[in-house]
Amino acid sequence: MWIGLFPELTGVGGIQQVSRHMSAVLMKKSLQRNMPCLLLGLNDPKGLGSFRVGSEEYSFRGFARDKAGLASFLLRAAPELDTLYLGHVNLTPLGLLVRLIRPRINYWVVAHGVEVWESLPMHRRFGLRHAQRVLSVSAYTTSQMVRVQKLDPRRVFLLPPALDPAFIGSSCEGEVVRLPSHGRVLLTVGRLISSEPGKGIDLVIKVFSEVLRVVPDLFYVIIGAGDLQPRLEELAKESPARGRILFTGRLNLEQLKQCYSRADLFVMPSRQEGFGIVFLEAMALGKPVIAGDHGGAPEVVVNGVTGLLVNLDDPDALTKSLILLLRDEVLSRKMGEAGRRRVEENYTFALFQEKLTQMLDDATQA
Repeated sequence: MWIGLFPELTGVGGIQQVSRHMSAVLMKKSLQRNMPCLLLGLNDPKGLGSFRVGSEEYSFRGFARDKAGLASFLLRAAPELDTLYLGHVNLTPLGLLVRLIRPRINYWVVAHGVEVWESLPMHRRFGLRHAQRVLSVSAYTTSQMVRVQKLDPRRVFLLPPALDPAFIGSSCEGEVVRLPSHGRVLLTVGRLISSEPGKGIDLVIKVFSEVLRVVPDLFYVIIGAGDLQPRLEELAKESPARGRILFTGRLNLEQLKQCYSRADLFVMPSRQEGFGIVFLEAMALGKPVIAGDHGGAPEVVVNGVTGLLVNLDDPDALTKSLILLLRDEVLSRKMGEAGRRRVEENYTFALFQEKLTQMLDDATQA
């Protein structure tokens, strides 16, 4: 039996999306092998739930943050368990726990980014080191993790995330988002939470008034919600450009796609992206991207080709990059088209499925 255990399968965010994609591949592969497979979500609502990837629907069991209940479930399942797939490094102690009952158990771990860039608590680091395989979303995360956590690099495999099929398949119809009816739009999409303070939205707000002097028809639209939103809204109110900085809150998929389509330029100069799925979304709709020259973002956004990379500590570089791409429509269009091609050639769910399936096959033959 296989079990895929993930932090959350129904929420919003890159980790959740990767978890759903991995779950879908595990379930399809287990069916091909006639192998039972269970999907579990630690933080999802208690009981049976479901999610979709493309046209397919998948069922799972949620545990409503009940770690004791989850551990008990895994221990009961351990005698029949062959491989445990853990969707986050924080779950690695459960892999070790199951091995107490079934020492021959294999478990895999997914590393998403910043959580493995610095030294982990001993129990998680020990659990990570004893995983059969560690799947990493970017080369940067791989190198940092191997160095800091002192992992055997032969056990680490690169598996970049994919654009969600639902994003491409969704329409821009439905409830209309209240966006500026005229002028150009600068867009950021991200969770506005204090545990992720390094996305650079505050810096964009600070330099926006200077950009507005050169591009006077510009608006800055920020999509997302979280406990950091009030602080960012206060910063926007203090800006001379406060009337041009708009917060939408959380949007559904159709509304989100409306905003991407309306935008002229996507910006998120983050220093903490293990990968950055929002960059894929913007690029898929032909938008040039300004990202941070940090973490895994440079592996997604090719500097000078699909967008520009800036250092989060350099507000002048951010200002100049914004002005350049907003004023040079030919360059922006060229980068947007290059970004669209890059997503189509490298980051589809079909490619993600192919790579993970090959890894599963290789592990069986090893």
